[in-house]
Amino acid sequence: MISKILSNWKVVLLSFLGATTFWFFSALGKEYNYRIEHPIAFVYDSDSLIAVKPLPEFVEIDVTGGGWDLFRESFWFVDPVIFELDNPAAIRYLTRPTILPIVSDQLDEYRINFLFTDTLYINIDRKVSKLVKLKIDSANISMDSDHRIITPISLSPDTAVIFGPTSFIDTLGREFFIRPEEESIDKNYDRFVKLGLPEAFDIYSNPPTVNVKFEVDRFDRLEISTTIEMQNFPSDSSVYVSDPNVIVRFVVQQELTEDYFSEDFKVVVDYDLINRADSLAPAIVVFHPENVLEVEVVPDSLAITYAR
Repeated sequence: MISKILSNWKVVLLSFLGATTFWFFSALGKEYNYRIEHPIAFVYDSDSLIAVKPLPEFVEIDVTGGGWDLFRESFWFVDPVIFELDNPAAIRYLTRPTILPIVSDQLDEYRINFLFTDTLYINIDRKVSKLVKLKIDSANISMDSDHRIITPISLSPDTAVIFGPTSFIDTLGREFFIRPEEESIDKNYDRFVKLGLPEAFDIYSNPPTVNVKFEVDRFDRLEISTTIEMQNFPSDSSVYVSDPNVIVRFVVQQELTEDYFSEDFKVVVDYDLINRADSLAPAIVVFHPENVLEVEVVPDSLAITYAR
């Protein structure tokens, strides 16, 4: 009994598959109107030219064609319509009157009813090159807050040839600045660094990287109290600085750290530089040890007092 039921189901299934297959092939033999996006490709001398922006990939058209062709269009690989560009650097777009004959000629299996794509925008530029002097953007190297570069920065090589579209190359100067990508550097540096060129439009350089070297050391932050020296003040003491004591802050390379004394720093307040509006005069460091850096005075301006 069970085997008879299974046998009947097999007959039903085979009949259904047969009918479906017959209908499918029969349907594919008919003609249909269909709106399709057909792939396109541009042919040009890619050795001397660069597409500055992505080129269009499809044209949208309304066609009449056989079911088999439309089935292949939807699910199978189809050859793109080829646009051969003789002088693409001088062309910025193709309009419908130019596009339609090319599409119609290469898609002869269809009857083209309407071309929905009215313009194909093209931005292809000549590929050129430029020799540049490589420089390091030292001001923007990311250093750890307690570390400084202590040697000249070495670049090897110190020149490069940059290739790219004319519109980009023309923006370059004779010098090209590069910067290590690492953050908070606190060790001696010896690495190959990319030039940081835009990644689009087939822009590249020869060589692609440059060796950057420099030495780094830790710097200590110190401060010392000292007394300012007054200059050009009236000799009768009718004008004087209310509080002549200041703090001098500075950083020094750790291995060069030594004992510092207030007399190692000379801070002056010049009466000729007083701001008459608020009676403040700047405190200026005119002398300090050669090995200290980033010297600042706190406060940076002092109040001037007039005797009554």
